This record gives sequence, structure tokens and C-alpha cells, in this order.
Amino acid sequence: MSEKESSPKTSVMQHIEAALYVLNQLCIGFVTIWVSWTCLRKGLSCSRLHAWLVTFGFIFLMAEGMMCFYDGSWLTLRYTRKYKKAIHVVLQVIGGGMGVAGCLIQLIRDKWSIGVTTHASLGFAAFVLCLISMLSGLAALLARAMSRAVSPLITKTFHVTLSFAAYVIAMMAQYYGYERTFIFKNQGADFVILMRVATLVSMVLTSIGAIKSLYHKVLSLKSRLSAVQ
Repeated sequence: MSEKESSPKTSVMQHIEAALYVLNQLCIGFVTIWVSWTCLRKGLSCSRLHAWLVTFGFIFLMAEGMMCFYDGSWLTLRYTRKYKKAIHVVLQVIGGGMGVAGCLIQLIRDKWSIGVTTHASLGFAAFVLCLISMLSGLAALLARAMSRAVSPLITKTFHVTLSFAAYVIAMMAQYYGYERTFIFKNQGADFVILMRVATLVSMVLTSIGAIKSLYHKVLSLKSRLSAVQ
């Protein structure tokens, strides 16, 4: 195929990715701004502090950190991989820290009882996975220094898998939290549906880059294993 034939397809794909990226940012902004505005306006009590921390940490910062390496991210497109990695680390540490803090506040408030609701169970799972993924992120940063013991590819693949799982479970906890939290009591069923749709759309679109990265890493691992055999 000639360069002239391939370039229009590439251009179309770039436009689609750019449009999806903008849509994702709109969904993230809508959920984050509304929850933040509501919680901050009424005061950050225990429950509102929990809702604001997990929303700002998981929905906004963690999502933006995951999209740093995404080709369709026009915010980081011009940066080198070194700067993208630095931005990713900062956003993930702050976002993960806020999410973990928000979960801890709720656990302390509930006297360390996980609860039986879907929201509580998913929230606790996200809390545990986020802690482990942050530790695996540290291992990924030190992958070269640890290369004699563990292959950097294995370390980074493990980190991407854990981070992706933690993000998806955190988003699903947010999804089920809309039907329980007092913040939405006076908003009506239609508004809750809107928030849920925005959350799911954001989760799917943010996951594209992570799935691509995981796919390429798995292929690399498979090729290396095949070469060894």
C-alpha cells in the first residue's frame, strides 16, 4: 500500500481518537466538577469528604495519569516519554493517595466494617488493589535496577494489569455509589442515570490506552517465551 493510500486512514483514525478523547474529558469533567462543587459547597463532612476524595482521586487524577501515554491524548502528545512518565507518576501517586484516603475515611467511619453492598465491596477491593498497584508502580520505576532478579517487561506488565484492574473496580464502585449517597437524594432518577452513563463512558474510553499497552506487553512476553523455548 502506498503512502498516499495509507495516510487518509491514519488521519481518520487520529480524528476519531481525538473526538473520543474530548468526549472522555467532558465526561470526566462533568462528574468531577459536579461532585466537587456539591461536596465543597455543603462542607466536607465525613461522607462528603469520602465522596470528594475518591471522585477527584480515581475519576479525575488516576484517569488522567493513565492517559498520559495514550496516542490520542493531545495534552501530552508533544511531550517526550520521559516527561510523560514523570506526569504519570505524579498524577497516579496523588490520585491513588486521595482515593486510598477517601476509602480509609469511610472504613474508619464504618468501624472497619466492609459492608454487604456492592458499592462497599467494590470500594474495598479498589482500596486494596490501589495500594498494591502503587507498590508495583515503584517496582516498575526500579525495573532496570531489578532486571537481574525479574525481567522489566514482567514487572511493567504486572503493574499495568493491577492498575487497570484497580481503576475499573474503582469506577464500578463509583457507579454503584450513586444510588446510595445522600448527595443525589434530591436530584432525581434521571440525573443519577446521567451520572452513571458519564462514568461508564469515561471508564471505557480511559481504558483504551491501558488495554493497548497491556496487549502489546503480552505479545512481547509471548514472543520472548517462544524464543526461549
